[in-house]
Amino acid sequence: MMSYQKFARDVGFIGMVQILTSLSTFFLLPIITKTLGAYDYGLWAQINITVSLISSLALMGLSMSFVRFLSSETDKKIIREAVYSILFFVTVSGFLASFLLYIFAEPLATFGFNDPEATYFVQAGSLLILLNVIESVSLFYFRIFRQIKKFSYFTLVETFGKLLFILVFLKMGYGLLGVITATLMIQGLIFLIALITIISQIGFVIPRFTYIREYLKFSLPLTPNALIRWVTESSDRYMIAFFLGLGSVGVYSAACSIGNLIQLFVSPLQLILLPELSKLFDENRMDEVRIYMSHSLRYFLIISIPSVFGLSALAKPLLGVLTTQDFVSGWFVIPIIAFAGLLAGIFQIFVNTMFLIKDTKSTTYINILAAVSNVLINLILIPSVGIIGAAISTLVAYFMMAVLCMRMSLKHFKLDFYFMDIAKSVLASMAMYFFVSSLAISGILELFEAMGAGTVIYVIVMLLAGGFTDHEMSLIKRYLLRAKVSPNSK
Repeated sequence: MMSYQKFARDVGFIGMVQILTSLSTFFLLPIITKTLGAYDYGLWAQINITVSLISSLALMGLSMSFVRFLSSETDKKIIREAVYSILFFVTVSGFLASFLLYIFAEPLATFGFNDPEATYFVQAGSLLILLNVIESVSLFYFRIFRQIKKFSYFTLVETFGKLLFILVFLKMGYGLLGVITATLMIQGLIFLIALITIISQIGFVIPRFTYIREYLKFSLPLTPNALIRWVTESSDRYMIAFFLGLGSVGVYSAACSIGNLIQLFVSPLQLILLPELSKLFDENRMDEVRIYMSHSLRYFLIISIPSVFGLSALAKPLLGVLTTQDFVSGWFVIPIIAFAGLLAGIFQIFVNTMFLIKDTKSTTYINILAAVSNVLINLILIPSVGIIGAAISTLVAYFMMAVLCMRMSLKHFKLDFYFMDIAKSVLASMAMYFFVSSLAISGILELFEAMGAGTVIYVIVMLLAGGFTDHEMSLIKRYLLRAKVSPNSK
């Protein structure tokens, strides 16, 4: 049984990996935006969101079946059959999806991207679909069986590998094609290493697809969610391209890539939380399910709330330092998207309840309502107020999703919300915001200094307000103040 202490340590380890990953974003964003410009960066963003949509459909929700059915499985024969049957299944579907995108690249570029000359780049990026689905399933193996360090190392190698190879190809003058090629190379390499590791652990068999019908019965109702969630998260880029052009897509996407950093804070929880909750739920340990979800929500909020305030305070300097003047006009999008990311994280925590009780239909209805609202608000606001309208529609959609999912979840599990701790977090975040906003920032070094100073201000105010538990205080002393603590600290 995985103890709560190990759960917290794994979340902390993944959290550090996510911090390193987000740092790579700070380096990658200026490399791409300053080399490609707003138009080509917008084209890259369009290819990415298109690939993400088709990849999600090609997966047919099987990654969630992987998590739900195998988290508590110990029989190696069943595990081996499940892994290879799912992997083979998504390989075929991923290949077919890549082929279809390649065939229909020209009409997509003409009507979806509003630029027929983008056809060549869409075709070049079509293979990303196949690599996305097979890499996703192979890495899910390590997440499900709680090999967190291996999963984290794969994530780091992929992130910094892309950073290195994109930099090399751009320096060689390959432009957007170099970005696509570097991404293909690294994802292919990660999949091969992951597959070799899996084979070394469980061996290899030719799948008989014994359980695939059961997995599909669970996962297929989730497949429309991929399309619906894509509408909520990414369809605004297509509408921006239609009404405002690919240049505006580039500006909006650059701002969103910063604002969406908030969602990185829920990723460590979600990677470990659902497999652990599934195991506890199957063992009928409902009190522990409630405790895990309550603590996960608290940890997410006391980290994401100051991050929203911090990104809001640094929005304009971030774009000014990391991109070019062509992108700075989108700074006001960052605070809105950051707050939307916080709401998305709340949704991600509470939606676990729906997966546990296998009520995937309710999740679908929530996503449909949010997606329809998102599209309607985009159609009204983008032509009149530009990219800020797209940001507002995203915020409204995630607000609806968070509220509705929370309401349904609380019918099954009554959680502790730690309202006083959250209030203290808001207070500390406001103090940090006013301090950081007063700083003059003109370079990357000053930007990191401001982030560090803001973090210190937040921690100090939280300490003074008593916003941390005894266990959290011991961690702060151990890792930040380098003080020795007793092994019996709680």
